[in-house]
Amino acid sequence: MPTQERLRKDLLGGALTTALGVFTLGIGVYFLFLRPFLLPEDIRHTGIDAATLPVAFVDWLGIVFSTWGGFIAGFGIVLLGIGATLLSRRTLWLYLGTAAGVLVAFGRFVISNILIGSDFLWFIATMFVLALVLATVLVLNVIRRHRTNETASSDVDGTALPVRFDGGNFHVAQPREEGLHLTRPDLV
Repeated sequence: MPTQERLRKDLLGGALTTALGVFTLGIGVYFLFLRPFLLPEDIRHTGIDAATLPVAFVDWLGIVFSTWGGFIAGFGIVLLGIGATLLSRRTLWLYLGTAAGVLVAFGRFVISNILIGSDFLWFIATMFVLALVLATVLVLNVIRRHRTNETASSDVDGTALPVRFDGGNFHVAQPREEGLHLTRPDLV
């Protein structure tokens, strides 16, 4: 069984990861929707007069910052999934956070490359398709587990343990070997 110290470490790690995920997602949303194409420090550093920039360049900067925002937001979503998993001890959040995060990141990336008519669209589209397949596999895995309410997991020592899934909670059976409980606390 997990010790109180281990549980405290998981809670602290989960809280810190979740907080970082919230801030990261917030920055991603800012880059996606709110960030001006040039900040005052950008103008100071470059010495550029923003009024003299061609419209096409300004449009391109907007696409670039939206692309960055997509990756930042996607990373924030993945961090939130990890944090929620550590806090709740439900791997459901890891699956869903990863699925949503890769779709946001690579979805925005492919949109940006379509908008600029990228010569590398074939490669970016391939990455998006891989992200889409990954997200589909993760979500289908969650659905399958939810429908069957059973899955198998391995303990730290590699012992296969029966696991039951009920609407977001994984419950690990606790077989006994000479009084020793073998469980994966992250799945309980």
